[in-house]
Parts: sequence; structure tokens; C-alpha cells
Amino acid sequence: MKPPVLLVSDVPARFDALRRSALSGREVHLWMPEEMDAPAWASAVHGDPDASRTYAELSTGDLLAVVDVADRDRAKRVAAAIRRALPSAPVLAIARGTEKRRSSTRGRITWIDEGELLGDAIDLLLKRAQDRKRVDGLRRALRGSDHCAFLVQHDPDPDAIASALALRVTLDMDAAHSPIVTCGRVTRPENRRMLAELNETVQHVAGRRLATLGPLILVDVQPPYFNVTLPNVAAVIDHHPPTGRFRARYRDVRTSYGASATMAAEYLLTRGFAALTRPLATALLYGIITDTKSLSRPTSDEDLQMFAQLFPRADHAVLRRIQHPSYQPRTLHRFGRALETSRVRNGFAYVHLGRLPKDQEHIVAQLAEFCLGMSGAEVSAVSGVFGGRLVMSTRALNADARLGARLRLLFGRYGSAGGHPVMAKAVIELSAWKKDHAFADDEQLEGTVRAAMRKAGIGARR
Repeated sequence: MKPPVLLVSDVPARFDALRRSALSGREVHLWMPEEMDAPAWASAVHGDPDASRTYAELSTGDLLAVVDVADRDRAKRVAAAIRRALPSAPVLAIARGTEKRRSSTRGRITWIDEGELLGDAIDLLLKRAQDRKRVDGLRRALRGSDHCAFLVQHDPDPDAIASALALRVTLDMDAAHSPIVTCGRVTRPENRRMLAELNETVQHVAGRRLATLGPLILVDVQPPYFNVTLPNVAAVIDHHPPTGRFRARYRDVRTSYGASATMAAEYLLTRGFAALTRPLATALLYGIITDTKSLSRPTSDEDLQMFAQLFPRADHAVLRRIQHPSYQPRTLHRFGRALETSRVRNGFAYVHLGRLPKDQEHIVAQLAEFCLGMSGAEVSAVSGVFGGRLVMSTRALNADARLGARLRLLFGRYGSAGGHPVMAKAVIELSAWKKDHAFADDEQLEGTVRAAMRKAGIGARR
């Protein structure tokens, strides 16, 4: 059900034309002069429009107020009276006149030009009000703490990094006291380039140190990913499908969104566009680009709208430098050797890279993306051994592959696994895997992994 609307105008009949569009399906309270009754589509509100007592009897709830008064000073007084009587109600004020004005928000009163579509403005204002409630919930979850740590996945991607940066600004915290932390490393060249271009850092911390960092806000990830009980989880903000039960004082998991960066940008914009600096806009835009593959993967209307808002505010020279990092020759050689042995069988392209230095882990995801472009490939998987762990990245053309759920079911108990239906990752502790799958060398290891994936239906044509 749509939230009710309070309309206050010095010419109430101006709203009559909107009853079948912007006001359709809403309960409408219409201010009327004492001697006049409201039309059939509204209930009358009588009294001095400048006095807060006039509106005191209205139920607050999710009510929205619209002020349409020609005299701007009086419009301000009416809006202020409504705010005193209904402090939780957002107020939309229409600026009349021939002079074009840009929309602006001051003291939770949003001014729009008379020519703007009222229906769109109402929907946007209600969305902003909901976003402010989310920010309030996030702040309450911190229980008065003026610092926290933003915990991201083991090899954080641009979506996680950008989202954490935006949330830190939203909460008015600084990097020194509220760091972005990971129990792994940032390995992919473009992600390291992103941090360098933005002059930001992601700190590596051992799991045992998490309890010393204060409240944790998990960004673009959920507690089950870590396979341990995390201390003091204040909040979880993520767009991935739930991966199991977890406890958090505040949670915002929206699986319809294509990127956590869209969610974080909505939090940020409750502070107004002044908070959206050029570096932040660049980071958030890149987060949406990478997680939605330039909007080609399933996205929401909110992703599209946020992309449109961020695009003109981003630094595209920086974005190009981030998207085209440099590669070491040995990395390119490894690419070549892997591709020489790659094959596509029944729509499934699987490449095992063998043992690699730990600082080369990023090529697993990059090669998985590349292999999806091989002729006949519908699902790709690339794995490599880094120290005592096997790291795997998978990609798919269609959401029916359900990669995140399948990898989590297959590999979750051996380490961490999960992701999206068309893009997922697993980190497998080989010591745990070997207890159930005997192997003596990398070739046999590859065989056990391939057999397990085939049995789980990963890559099988449907």
C-alpha cells in the first residue's frame, strides 16, 4: 500500500488533476479553508496552515507532506510547522514561479521546481526517507561507538572496496580509526591500481585480531563466508544470496541489487550530493561496472538509476587507468600455457593452473572471465594452488547455473565458497580436501576437483 499524503496549497484545486496519477492509490489529506469541504478523493484538514497544531491529529507512519504555496516565505513556515508536528514525515515543497531552480534538500525539506513531475519527486523522496531509516538503523547497531572496522572478503573486489569507502563517509568516520580490513590480500592488479589511484588502503589482519577492532560492519559479504564465529558483528550490508544463518544487530541484504555499491551509494546520498566526491563516484561506478559486467548481468532499476547518477560525476581518466592495469611477463606466459591445454566439453571450460606464487592469485579470476568467451563455453572454471589452498573462480552465461549455491554446497565445508548465480569463488584448504579426496600430485588433485564438480552438476548442460 502506498504511503498517505498530506497536501497543503493556497489553491487546493491545483492538485485535482493529479488524483489519477501521482495521488492514485494513496490516502490523501488535503488542507482546505474553514468554509470549504474537501473533494471526494480526499479528507479535509482545517486550521491555520502555519501552525503545527493543525497537523497534530494526523497519523505519522510513512506519511509524506507536499507544500504548494506561492509565497516562498510562507511555504517555509508551513513546511516548518509540518516538521514540528510530524518530525518523521519527509516534506516536499514546490517552488512556484518562472525562475528555474535545481532540486535541493535542507533540513529534510526537499524543494523541487514547479515543472518537475510530482509523482517522480514523491517516489524519490520516499526512497530517500527509507534510506535515512537504514542509516539510522546502522548507527544504532554501532551502540554509540565512534569507530568500527569494515570487514570485506579475503580478496576484496571493487564492489566491496567502494561500498566500504562510501559507508565510512556516510558514518563520518576516518581511515585511521575505522579501517577497511581483510583476512586475505588484495591480489588483482586492477584492484591494487584502484586503491593506489584513490590513495586508499585495505589492511590485512589475522582473524584473531578482529576482536580488537571494535564493532564490525561486514560489506559485500556475510558471516558464514568466514567459517568462524565473528566477534561483535554490528551490521551486514550485502547483495549476495544468504549463505546461512548469522547474527548481526543490523542487516541489509538485498539480493535484487546487482552490486553492493548501489546500496552503499544510497546510504551515502542521504548526506546529499556534496558527500559524493569525484573519487567516491569513480569507485562506486567501478564497483557497479565490475559486479554487473557493465550492466549486462541481472540488475535492478536502482542499479541503473545509480549508474546514471554516478557516471557524469566520475573521473573517467582514472577509471581507464584502473581498468587497464599492467601485467608482469610471467603472468602473460602463465595465461598462454593454460590456454594451450584448455578444452570445452559439453559447454564447460575448466582449466587448472597448477602451483603458482601467492602474488599471482588474481589470474584465476581473470582467466575464468576470459575462458567464458571460448567457443561453445557456457560455464568456465579456473583453479590454481597457492600455498596450502586451492583457489577457484567460476563464470556462467546464464543464472540457471547457480554457481554461488553449488560451489558453497560442494566446497563450503573445506574452506569458503559462494557468490552469484553467474559468478562465484571457492577457497579450499587442501589439508581438509585430502581427507575426503585422495591425491598425490597436482594432476590427481585436478582429477578429484573435476570429478566433484561433474557430480555436483557444475558445468552440465541443461
